[in-house]
Amino acid sequence: MELRWLRVWPAPWFVRILLIAEVLLWVGVFIAYALYALPTRDVIHWYNIAFVAFAVGFPIGMNLLHGDRPRDSGMRVDNLLAAARETGVFTLAAGVAIVVVGLIFGGPFWSDWSKYSWPRFGDKVLTYLAWGPFQQYVLQAFAIRRFRQAGIPDAAAVLGGAALFALAHCPNWPLVGLTFGAGVIWGRLFLRNPNLWVVGLSHGILAVLLAHAWPREWLNYMTIGGLYRS
Repeated sequence: MELRWLRVWPAPWFVRILLIAEVLLWVGVFIAYALYALPTRDVIHWYNIAFVAFAVGFPIGMNLLHGDRPRDSGMRVDNLLAAARETGVFTLAAGVAIVVVGLIFGGPFWSDWSKYSWPRFGDKVLTYLAWGPFQQYVLQAFAIRRFRQAGIPDAAAVLGGAALFALAHCPNWPLVGLTFGAGVIWGRLFLRNPNLWVVGLSHGILAVLLAHAWPREWLNYMTIGGLYRS
């Protein structure tokens, strides 16, 4: 099958529509799954398996179809130090702010240090070692990259990608606001020094801090979709 028309730069108008539609399709399926299938996560159904296969396979498949290389997705180490310097400044500043707010308002991590659930904290850290980079892969290497390939200016592509990334956390609107702001910053940092591992680690660190340092009712236990209870 001839695929050169999918890899022309700049893309023809019909490919631009396809590029944008790919992102909207993935986000739409994710939001629908979060709203209607997440409450059944303790029982594995066929559609849970189908969604995981789609969520992982679709962006990777589209990247391969469009001829993206691992390097284009930020899977590289040659710019590791440069990316770490810039992203590290943001992560440190945001992390300190999260910790200070948690100390002031008495989040679960600080309320009773000796009785804190350390195994739960360890599980969350291990989860985000994988979950953080994957979310950043979808945001940076799939959503924002598709928008840029569709001819959308960098600033608008970052804003659009961050907005969709944030909406995936609805109806937890405080979390939507936080993820939009962080998504814009991660997007700009990634465009300057595209390194998936660095922004993925930043994502994981800040998510774990939010989940444990702030009062859990503020972000409704970090729940989204059908698991969210107002």
